[in-house]
Formats: sequence, C-alpha cells, structure tokens
Amino acid sequence: MLHMKEVQAIAESPEPIFTVYLNTQNRNASRHPQVPEHLAWLRKEAASLSRTLQRGDAERFAQELARVKKFLDGRPPEEKALVIFAGPGIWTVIPLQIHIDNEMRWGLPAAGQLFRLLSEHDPYGVIVVDHHGARFFCLHLGELTQLDEERYDIDESQWKRTDLGHVASERTRKAHGPDRDLYVHRLEAQFEHRYRESTDRAMALSTEHGFAGLFLLGPEPLLASLRSKFPATARVVPVPEDLGGFSPKEIKRRIEPLVADHERTSQIAEVEQLLSADGGTVTDADEALARLQKGTLGTLVLAADHHFHVRECTKCGVLNRSSDLLCPACGGERRNLALLDVLPRLAAARGTTVEFVNGAAAEKLAAAGGMGGWLRQSTRNAAG
Repeated sequence: MLHMKEVQAIAESPEPIFTVYLNTQNRNASRHPQVPEHLAWLRKEAASLSRTLQRGDAERFAQELARVKKFLDGRPPEEKALVIFAGPGIWTVIPLQIHIDNEMRWGLPAAGQLFRLLSEHDPYGVIVVDHHGARFFCLHLGELTQLDEERYDIDESQWKRTDLGHVASERTRKAHGPDRDLYVHRLEAQFEHRYRESTDRAMALSTEHGFAGLFLLGPEPLLASLRSKFPATARVVPVPEDLGGFSPKEIKRRIEPLVADHERTSQIAEVEQLLSADGGTVTDADEALARLQKGTLGTLVLAADHHFHVRECTKCGVLNRSSDLLCPACGGERRNLALLDVLPRLAAARGTTVEFVNGAAAEKLAAAGGMGGWLRQSTRNAAG
C-alpha cells in the first residue's frame, strides 16, 4: 500500500526530475489503435515540453524520456494508470487502479497530484464474516487487497461424554436433553471467542495500516454480535449483507459505493464543523497558508478542485499569494508555483495533516475561500 511518507520523500528529491502521470488503458475499449493512446499522448506531450527547455535540460530530459519509453513500449498494462518519477538518483514506478489526470513535468518532482490522491482517498478496512470465518481486506486507491483470514473451525471432540453409552436411548437423550443444552452453550462460547479474536485482529490491522474506518459485512445476528465487541471509539460501519462466498472482485464492486457515500457524508460534516466552530479554526485562505508555514496548523483542509497559486522566495523560502516579484522579508527573487507542488514537502516539514474534500463539501469550502484548518492546539470531534 502506498504511504504518504513515500510521496513526501519523492517530493524532496533533488531536481531535475522527469514526472509522468499516465492513464494506461484506452478510454474506449472497443477501439484498438495502432499506437496505444497513452503512448501517443506521451510522445506528443514530450515533443511539446522539450521545445520549452534550454539545451542542457533538453539533453537530460531526452535521456529520461528514453528510459520511460523503453519501459512502456510493448508492456501490456495491468493497471489503470502509472506514475513515474525518473532522474539521476531516482526511478520510481507506481501503478494505480484509479484514473488520474495525464500530466508531464520536468524540474521539481511533481508529487502534488499523487499527494492529493492519497489525501482524498483514505484507506479503509473491510471485514467480511460468515459462520465459516472472517476475511480482512484493505480498500485503497481503487484496489481491494486481502490482508488476512481466520477460519471458525470448532473442535467438538473434547466435549464428548465418556460416561454415555452408545445405545439409541442415550443418543436420543443427548440430542434433546441437558447434554444438548450443554453442547449448544459450549458451541456458542467457542464462536464468541472466535468473534473476539476477529475484532482484535481487525483493530490491530486498523492501527497498522491507518484505516479511516472499518466496514463490517455479514449476516444478522452474527453482525450484531461482532459489532458489540469493538471498542466504543472504533469507527465501524455495519453492512448487514452475507458476502462470505463472494470473490474479492464482487466484494469490491459492492463496497466501493458504500465507502464513497460514507466519505461524502463525512467530508460535508467536517467542513460544516470547520466553518461553524467558535474557535480553534482558520477559514481565511491567506491566514491558513501563513499558519501552515509557522507550524501552528495541525490540519489543513482544501477544496480539491480549487487551484491555489503562490509565489515562493528562492532565497528564504517564504511563500504567499502576493504578486510581488521580490520577497518583502529578504529581497530575494520569487517564483510562481502551484501550491500543490510545494505542499507535500511543506506539510512534512511542519507535521501538518492535509485533507482534500470533494463534491458538496468542496463547494461549501470554496464559497469561504477554499482553504482552512484546525490550529494545532485545538481539538475537534470526529466527523463521520
């Protein structure tokens, strides 16, 4: 599973870096062009980009482009998209199972889009249970990966009574009398023990992988019994459906819309809480940017489709949205950048969590400026 720290490490790689975001599957599956769409786009975009580079950069760009072309030519895509970072000290290929925006950059490592994707798509745990066992999955960036499995195998041999004869009357009494009640009680106790083990395992995986929540799928009343064993603070979404015999592909098809609905609801609640809080929050974009650099912002929230451009001082590193060509603090020259280009390393340096919101939540936040957050010392209730 791709982690934010990996993306932030890429963002700090020394330039120049050749960055490519590439959808590798044809948009129209019925068409079979002689040159695959993604390779045709790569060649056209590379030709356009090379014309904007100085001679030294153009030569190094051509070398990295050749590496990327060699990797892609004749390679059947098994993923929906690829992200490639290529340079003298780096060769990183990241396959994705979601569609992205085609993008090609030279210079600073363009980790922004990948950073935004990770911020938009939290990993979720998916636990599928039935009376035969539990399967544990991680749903992240359009991919459902099985992490573990537990079988509810119950050994009944230890419960056999040695003092009972093998005559028919004794067998009948065992099936309908006190011995039968004892058998059912022991069986239920064993299952309860297995359920407790499953919830413990789910919580351990949640901590290990940083799940934003757990989706628990299973038949009733088994689902209710399992749900009651999770800690009260656990973010568990029960789904009363028996998918025990379903394949991971079928489970993914069923769970994805439920996760999407959950995220939409959570994001709207989060933005409403941010905008209505009496204190401990920042809703002005410029103040949020300033506090981010000072390290006093614990969580930064941005509208995913709201594009912020900033100017960064090449001497002292201070950035803001002012149009001044020279830094008012040190007099250094300032360069124009997309905030997304510098956000991964800035957030890592300040220890700030970044969250992007979409849809109705993004519209609400954009109406207030598109950017805000919680101050580091403040607390907030979990949204969703």
